[in-house]
Amino acid sequence: MLNAAQAQSSLNFNPAVLGSTTVSFTAFDPHAPAQYVQQWSTSVEKSLGRETTLEVGYLGARGIHLQRAELINNAPPGPGPLGPRRPLKILEFVDHSVLPPSVTVSPTPPPGCPTGTICTPVGTINLLANSAESWYDAGYVNVRRRYAHGLSLLANYTFSKSLSNAPDFRSPMFEAAIPQNDGNLAAEKGLACDIRHRFALSAVYSLPGFSGSRLLRAFSHNWVLSTVYQVQTGFPFTISVFGDTANAGTVLGENPIRANLTGQPIFGPGTHTVAEWFNPKAFSTPPAFTFGDVGRNTVIGPGLQTIDLALAREFSLVERMKFQFRAEFFNALNQVNLGTPDRFVNTPQFGTITEAATPGRQIQLGARLSS
Repeated sequence: MLNAAQAQSSLNFNPAVLGSTTVSFTAFDPHAPAQYVQQWSTSVEKSLGRETTLEVGYLGARGIHLQRAELINNAPPGPGPLGPRRPLKILEFVDHSVLPPSVTVSPTPPPGCPTGTICTPVGTINLLANSAESWYDAGYVNVRRRYAHGLSLLANYTFSKSLSNAPDFRSPMFEAAIPQNDGNLAAEKGLACDIRHRFALSAVYSLPGFSGSRLLRAFSHNWVLSTVYQVQTGFPFTISVFGDTANAGTVLGENPIRANLTGQPIFGPGTHTVAEWFNPKAFSTPPAFTFGDVGRNTVIGPGLQTIDLALAREFSLVERMKFQFRAEFFNALNQVNLGTPDRFVNTPQFGTITEAATPGRQIQLGARLSS
Protein backbone atom coordinates (compact mmCIF):
# COMPACT_ATOMS: atom_id res chain seq x y z
CA MET A 1 0.00 0.00 0.00
CA LEU A 2 1.30 3.47 -0.88
CA ASN A 3 0.20 6.75 0.67
CA ALA A 4 -0.33 9.32 -2.08
CA ALA A 5 0.66 12.27 0.11
CA GLN A 6 3.87 10.62 1.32
CA ALA A 7 4.84 9.84 -2.26
CA GLN A 8 4.75 13.55 -3.19
CA SER A 9 3.54 12.30 -6.54
CA SER A 10 2.69 13.96 -9.82
CA LEU A 11 -0.58 12.31 -10.80
CA ASN A 12 -2.22 12.93 -14.15
CA PHE A 13 -5.78 11.62 -14.17
CA ASN A 14 -7.77 11.02 -17.30
CA PRO A 15 -11.56 10.98 -16.91
CA ALA A 16 -12.07 7.64 -15.22
CA VAL A 17 -13.66 5.82 -12.35
CA LEU A 18 -11.07 5.89 -9.60
CA GLY A 19 -10.71 2.54 -7.92
CA SER A 20 -11.26 0.54 -11.07
CA THR A 21 -8.49 2.09 -13.20
CA THR A 22 -4.79 1.35 -12.61
CA VAL A 23 -2.81 4.55 -12.08
CA SER A 24 0.87 5.04 -12.99
CA PHE A 25 2.77 8.11 -11.91
CA THR A 26 6.09 9.83 -11.26
CA ALA A 27 7.08 10.41 -7.64
CA PHE A 28 9.63 12.69 -5.96
CA ASP A 29 11.34 12.27 -2.61
CA PRO A 30 10.78 15.52 -0.65
CA HIS A 31 13.80 14.71 1.53
CA ALA A 32 16.19 13.93 -1.33
CA PRO A 33 19.72 15.34 -0.81
CA ALA A 34 20.94 18.13 -3.06
CA GLN A 35 22.80 17.21 -6.23
CA TYR A 36 26.37 18.45 -6.58
CA VAL A 37 29.58 17.86 -8.53
CA GLN A 38 33.12 17.94 -7.16
CA GLN A 39 35.92 18.96 -9.55
CA TRP A 40 39.68 19.09 -9.18
CA SER A 41 42.58 19.65 -11.54
CA THR A 42 46.33 20.10 -11.69
CA SER A 43 48.67 21.03 -14.52
CA VAL A 44 52.25 21.90 -15.39
CA GLU A 45 53.28 24.32 -18.15
CA LYS A 46 56.59 24.73 -19.96
CA SER A 47 57.65 27.30 -22.50
CA LEU A 48 58.93 25.96 -25.81
CA GLY A 49 60.46 29.12 -27.17
CA ARG A 50 58.94 32.58 -27.31
CA GLU A 51 55.67 31.66 -29.02
CA THR A 52 54.83 28.11 -27.90
CA THR A 53 53.82 26.59 -24.57
CA LEU A 54 53.26 22.99 -23.54
CA GLU A 55 50.75 22.08 -20.82
CA VAL A 56 50.29 18.65 -19.25
CA GLY A 57 47.44 18.22 -16.79
CA TYR A 58 44.82 16.12 -15.07
CA LEU A 59 41.12 16.86 -14.58
CA GLY A 60 38.78 14.90 -12.34
CA ALA A 61 35.12 15.18 -11.42
CA ARG A 62 32.63 13.26 -9.33
CA GLY A 63 28.87 13.71 -9.36
CA ILE A 64 27.06 12.91 -6.11
CA HIS A 65 23.33 12.49 -5.39
CA LEU A 66 22.49 12.74 -9.10
CA GLN A 67 18.95 12.09 -10.21
CA ARG A 68 17.98 8.73 -11.62
CA ALA A 69 14.78 6.89 -12.52
CA GLU A 70 13.92 4.03 -10.17
CA LEU A 71 10.95 1.88 -11.11
CA ILE A 72 10.16 0.88 -7.55
CA ASN A 73 6.89 -0.91 -8.40
CA ASN A 74 8.07 -3.11 -11.24
CA ALA A 75 7.23 -6.78 -10.96
CA PRO A 76 9.84 -9.54 -10.81
CA PRO A 77 10.24 -11.35 -14.14
CA GLY A 78 7.59 -13.94 -14.75
CA PRO A 79 4.54 -14.93 -16.79
CA GLY A 80 1.07 -13.56 -16.40
CA PRO A 81 -0.33 -10.12 -15.57
CA LEU A 82 1.97 -7.58 -13.92
CA GLY A 83 -0.47 -6.32 -11.29
CA PRO A 84 -0.54 -9.33 -8.92
CA ARG A 85 3.28 -9.46 -8.95
CA ARG A 86 3.93 -5.80 -8.20
CA PRO A 87 5.28 -4.96 -4.70
CA LEU A 88 2.62 -2.26 -4.18
CA LYS A 89 -0.90 -3.20 -5.19
CA ILE A 90 -2.95 -0.09 -4.32
CA LEU A 91 -2.48 3.62 -3.73
CA GLU A 92 -4.30 5.06 -0.73
CA PHE A 93 -5.30 8.71 -0.68
CA VAL A 94 -5.09 10.64 2.59
CA ASP A 95 -8.29 11.78 4.26
CA HIS A 96 -10.06 14.78 2.75
CA SER A 97 -8.30 14.42 -0.64
CA VAL A 98 -9.92 16.54 -3.37
CA LEU A 99 -10.11 14.90 -6.78
CA PRO A 100 -10.66 16.58 -10.17
CA PRO A 101 -14.32 16.93 -11.22
CA SER A 102 -13.78 14.55 -14.13
CA VAL A 103 -12.84 11.70 -11.77
CA THR A 104 -15.43 9.66 -9.91
CA VAL A 105 -14.80 7.07 -7.21
CA SER A 106 -15.88 3.48 -7.73
CA PRO A 107 -18.36 2.25 -5.11
CA THR A 108 -16.37 -1.00 -4.99
CA PRO A 109 -12.85 -0.31 -3.63
CA PRO A 110 -9.97 -2.58 -4.67
CA PRO A 111 -8.98 -5.44 -2.32
CA GLY A 112 -6.94 -4.29 0.68
CA CYS A 113 -8.37 -0.78 0.80
CA PRO A 114 -9.26 0.34 4.38
CA THR A 115 -12.90 1.17 4.97
CA GLY A 116 -13.79 4.79 4.22
CA THR A 117 -10.56 5.42 2.27
CA ILE A 118 -10.18 6.28 -1.41
CA CYS A 119 -7.91 3.74 -3.10
CA THR A 120 -6.96 2.81 -6.63
CA PRO A 121 -4.84 0.04 -8.16
CA VAL A 122 -1.31 1.29 -8.83
CA GLY A 123 0.95 0.30 -11.72
CA THR A 124 4.32 1.77 -12.66
CA ILE A 125 5.89 4.18 -10.16
CA ASN A 126 8.80 6.15 -11.58
CA LEU A 127 10.65 7.47 -8.53
CA LEU A 128 13.07 10.27 -9.37
CA ALA A 129 15.64 9.61 -6.65
CA ASN A 130 18.89 11.49 -6.04
CA SER A 131 20.92 8.32 -5.63
CA ALA A 132 23.17 8.13 -8.71
CA GLU A 133 26.88 8.89 -8.97
CA SER A 134 29.34 9.66 -11.77
CA TRP A 135 33.11 9.59 -12.11
CA TYR A 136 35.36 11.31 -14.66
CA ASP A 137 39.16 11.23 -14.90
CA ALA A 138 41.18 12.72 -17.75
CA GLY A 139 44.81 13.39 -18.55
CA TYR A 140 45.52 15.92 -21.28
CA VAL A 141 48.29 17.57 -23.26
CA ASN A 142 47.88 21.05 -24.76
CA VAL A 143 50.20 22.80 -27.19
CA ARG A 144 49.55 26.49 -27.83
CA ARG A 145 51.32 28.75 -30.28
CA ARG A 146 50.42 32.42 -30.40
CA TYR A 147 50.42 34.07 -33.81
CA ALA A 148 53.97 34.50 -35.07
CA HIS A 149 55.60 34.16 -38.48
CA GLY A 150 52.19 33.62 -40.03
CA LEU A 151 51.07 30.70 -37.86
CA SER A 152 48.99 30.17 -34.73
CA LEU A 153 47.64 26.88 -33.41
CA LEU A 154 46.05 25.06 -30.51
CA ALA A 155 46.39 21.28 -30.23
CA ASN A 156 44.89 19.06 -27.54
CA TYR A 157 45.00 15.36 -26.77
CA THR A 158 42.81 13.92 -24.01
CA PHE A 159 42.83 10.42 -22.54
CA SER A 160 39.81 9.99 -20.28
CA LYS A 161 37.33 7.61 -18.70
CA SER A 162 33.75 8.42 -17.72
CA LEU A 163 31.63 6.16 -15.50
CA SER A 164 28.19 6.33 -13.92
CA ASN A 165 25.90 3.95 -12.06
CA ALA A 166 22.76 5.11 -13.87
CA PRO A 167 21.97 6.40 -17.36
CA ASP A 168 21.16 10.06 -17.90
CA PHE A 169 17.44 9.38 -18.15
CA ARG A 170 16.65 12.86 -19.48
CA SER A 171 18.95 12.50 -22.49
CA PRO A 172 20.41 8.98 -22.69
CA MET A 173 22.89 8.20 -25.45
CA PHE A 174 22.67 4.66 -26.83
CA GLU A 175 20.99 2.87 -23.95
CA ALA A 176 17.69 2.77 -22.07
CA ALA A 177 16.85 5.67 -19.79
CA ILE A 178 15.73 3.35 -17.00
CA PRO A 179 17.39 0.44 -15.17
CA GLN A 180 16.95 -3.14 -16.31
CA ASN A 181 16.33 -4.47 -12.80
CA ASP A 182 15.42 -2.04 -10.04
CA GLY A 183 16.28 -4.75 -7.53
CA ASN A 184 19.90 -4.82 -8.69
CA LEU A 185 20.95 -1.21 -9.29
CA ALA A 186 24.60 -2.17 -8.73
CA ALA A 187 24.50 -3.81 -12.18
CA GLU A 188 23.87 -0.38 -13.71
CA LYS A 189 27.43 0.84 -13.16
CA GLY A 190 29.29 1.18 -16.43
CA LEU A 191 30.66 3.58 -18.99
CA ALA A 192 28.83 6.87 -19.40
CA CYS A 193 29.38 9.27 -22.31
CA ASP A 194 32.91 7.93 -22.57
CA ILE A 195 35.30 9.08 -25.29
CA ARG A 196 38.55 7.36 -24.38
CA HIS A 197 40.85 9.12 -26.84
CA ARG A 198 40.35 12.51 -28.51
CA PHE A 199 42.69 14.78 -30.47
CA ALA A 200 41.74 18.23 -31.78
CA LEU A 201 43.78 20.80 -33.68
CA SER A 202 42.87 24.30 -34.79
CA ALA A 203 45.32 26.42 -36.76
CA VAL A 204 45.50 29.64 -38.75
CA TYR A 205 48.24 30.11 -41.37
CA SER A 206 48.98 33.13 -43.54
CA LEU A 207 50.00 31.67 -46.89
CA PRO A 208 53.18 33.09 -48.41
CA GLY A 209 52.63 34.93 -51.68
CA PHE A 210 54.48 34.48 -54.95
CA SER A 211 57.05 36.89 -56.27
CA GLY A 212 57.04 37.82 -59.90
CA SER A 213 54.75 40.09 -61.80
CA ARG A 214 52.73 42.77 -60.04
CA LEU A 215 49.49 40.98 -60.92
CA LEU A 216 50.75 37.67 -59.51
CA ARG A 217 51.81 39.32 -56.28
CA ALA A 218 48.48 41.11 -55.99
CA PHE A 219 46.44 37.91 -56.24
CA SER A 220 48.72 35.54 -54.28
CA HIS A 221 49.38 37.62 -51.16
CA ASN A 222 47.25 37.98 -48.01
CA TRP A 223 45.47 34.63 -48.21
CA VAL A 224 44.69 33.02 -44.84
CA LEU A 225 44.10 29.29 -44.40
CA SER A 226 42.42 28.04 -41.24
CA THR A 227 41.59 24.48 -40.23
CA VAL A 228 39.90 22.46 -37.52
CA TYR A 229 40.85 18.79 -37.33
CA GLN A 230 39.42 16.29 -34.85
CA VAL A 231 39.69 12.55 -34.37
CA GLN A 232 38.26 10.48 -31.53
CA THR A 233 37.30 6.99 -30.50
CA GLY A 234 33.65 5.93 -30.53
CA PHE A 235 30.84 6.16 -28.01
CA PRO A 236 29.85 3.13 -25.93
CA PHE A 237 26.43 1.54 -26.35
CA THR A 238 24.35 -1.16 -24.68
CA ILE A 239 23.32 -4.42 -26.36
CA SER A 240 19.61 -4.63 -25.58
CA VAL A 241 16.42 -6.53 -26.32
CA PHE A 242 13.55 -4.90 -28.16
CA GLY A 243 10.51 -5.30 -25.95
CA ASP A 244 9.86 -6.29 -22.35
CA THR A 245 10.76 -9.96 -22.75
CA ALA A 246 11.19 -10.28 -18.97
CA ASN A 247 7.54 -9.18 -18.48
CA ALA A 248 8.68 -7.03 -15.54
CA GLY A 249 7.18 -3.72 -16.62
CA THR A 250 8.65 -0.64 -18.23
CA VAL A 251 7.87 3.03 -18.71
CA LEU A 252 8.33 5.84 -21.26
CA GLY A 253 8.42 3.35 -24.12
CA GLU A 254 11.91 2.21 -23.10
CA ASN A 255 13.57 -1.16 -23.78
CA PRO A 256 15.64 -1.76 -20.62
CA ILE A 257 16.17 -5.53 -20.97
CA ARG A 258 19.73 -6.36 -21.97
CA ALA A 259 21.07 -9.30 -23.98
CA ASN A 260 23.00 -12.34 -22.77
CA LEU A 261 26.65 -13.07 -23.52
CA THR A 262 27.25 -16.33 -25.40
CA GLY A 263 31.00 -16.58 -24.79
CA GLN A 264 32.02 -15.93 -28.40
CA PRO A 265 34.42 -13.02 -29.09
CA ILE A 266 32.68 -9.69 -29.56
CA PHE A 267 35.24 -8.47 -32.10
CA GLY A 268 37.09 -10.71 -34.49
CA PRO A 269 37.83 -11.22 -38.19
CA GLY A 270 35.26 -9.54 -40.41
CA THR A 271 33.99 -7.10 -37.78
CA HIS A 272 34.28 -3.30 -37.66
CA THR A 273 32.41 -3.08 -40.96
CA VAL A 274 29.07 -1.61 -41.99
CA ALA A 275 27.56 -5.07 -42.36
CA GLU A 276 28.95 -6.39 -39.07
CA TRP A 277 30.43 -3.93 -36.62
CA PHE A 278 30.65 -6.63 -33.96
CA ASN A 279 30.06 -10.38 -33.92
CA PRO A 280 26.28 -10.80 -33.53
CA LYS A 281 26.79 -14.39 -32.35
CA ALA A 282 28.48 -13.03 -29.22
CA PHE A 283 25.03 -12.10 -27.90
CA SER A 284 21.67 -13.80 -27.59
CA THR A 285 18.16 -12.98 -26.45
CA PRO A 286 17.74 -14.06 -22.82
CA PRO A 287 15.09 -16.71 -22.12
CA ALA A 288 11.59 -15.39 -21.57
CA PHE A 289 10.92 -13.92 -18.12
CA THR A 290 14.61 -13.35 -17.33
CA PHE A 291 17.02 -10.41 -17.32
CA GLY A 292 20.13 -10.30 -19.50
CA ASP A 293 23.69 -10.42 -18.17
CA VAL A 294 25.35 -7.89 -20.52
CA GLY A 295 26.60 -4.78 -18.75
CA ARG A 296 25.74 -1.18 -19.59
CA ASN A 297 27.70 0.39 -22.44
CA THR A 298 30.14 -2.49 -22.87
CA VAL A 299 30.59 -2.24 -26.66
CA ILE A 300 32.36 0.69 -28.34
CA GLY A 301 31.01 2.12 -31.57
CA PRO A 302 32.81 3.67 -34.56
CA GLY A 303 35.19 6.56 -34.08
CA LEU A 304 35.06 9.91 -35.83
CA GLN A 305 37.52 11.90 -37.95
CA THR A 306 36.86 15.21 -39.72
CA ILE A 307 38.84 18.13 -41.09
CA ASP A 308 37.28 21.49 -41.94
CA LEU A 309 39.15 24.09 -44.00
CA ALA A 310 38.56 27.75 -44.74
CA LEU A 311 40.42 29.94 -47.22
CA ALA A 312 39.86 33.70 -47.07
CA ARG A 313 41.26 36.95 -48.37
CA GLU A 314 40.34 40.59 -48.04
CA PHE A 315 40.86 42.98 -50.97
CA SER A 316 41.03 46.76 -50.75
CA LEU A 317 38.92 48.17 -53.60
CA VAL A 318 38.79 51.88 -53.03
CA GLU A 319 39.33 54.07 -50.01
CA ARG A 320 37.36 52.69 -47.02
CA MET A 321 35.78 49.88 -49.07
CA LYS A 322 36.89 46.28 -48.83
CA PHE A 323 35.84 43.04 -50.46
CA GLN A 324 36.24 39.71 -48.64
CA PHE A 325 36.12 36.31 -50.31
CA ARG A 326 35.81 33.14 -48.24
CA ALA A 327 35.65 29.45 -49.23
CA GLU A 328 34.78 26.86 -46.59
CA PHE A 329 35.12 23.09 -46.88
CA PHE A 330 33.36 21.02 -44.22
CA ASN A 331 34.57 17.41 -43.95
CA ALA A 332 37.03 18.41 -46.64
CA LEU A 333 38.39 14.88 -47.16
CA ASN A 334 34.84 13.47 -47.47
CA GLN A 335 35.56 11.04 -44.63
CA VAL A 336 32.77 8.54 -44.00
CA ASN A 337 32.07 8.48 -40.26
CA LEU A 338 29.82 5.58 -39.38
CA GLY A 339 26.87 5.89 -37.02
CA THR A 340 25.98 3.60 -34.14
CA PRO A 341 25.15 -0.03 -35.02
CA ASP A 342 21.71 -1.49 -34.39
CA ARG A 343 21.99 -2.65 -30.79
CA PHE A 344 18.81 -4.72 -30.40
CA VAL A 345 19.67 -8.41 -30.43
CA ASN A 346 16.22 -9.61 -31.55
CA THR A 347 15.96 -7.44 -34.68
CA PRO A 348 17.05 -8.37 -38.24
CA GLN A 349 19.44 -5.41 -38.48
CA PHE A 350 21.35 -6.33 -35.30
CA GLY A 351 25.01 -5.33 -35.58
CA THR A 352 24.64 -3.47 -38.88
CA ILE A 353 25.15 0.26 -39.51
CA THR A 354 22.59 2.02 -41.67
CA GLU A 355 23.50 5.68 -41.32
CA ALA A 356 26.47 8.03 -41.12
CA ALA A 357 27.31 10.09 -38.06
CA THR A 358 28.37 13.14 -40.09
CA PRO A 359 27.40 14.46 -43.53
CA GLY A 360 29.66 14.21 -46.55
CA ARG A 361 31.83 16.99 -47.91
CA GLN A 362 30.12 20.38 -48.07
CA ILE A 363 31.54 23.45 -49.81
CA GLN A 364 30.36 26.97 -49.08
CA LEU A 365 31.46 30.13 -50.89
CA GLY A 366 30.86 33.60 -49.54
CA ALA A 367 31.62 37.21 -50.42
CA ARG A 368 31.17 40.44 -48.47
CA LEU A 369 31.55 44.14 -49.16
CA SER A 370 32.32 46.38 -46.21
CA SER A 371 33.18 50.03 -45.76
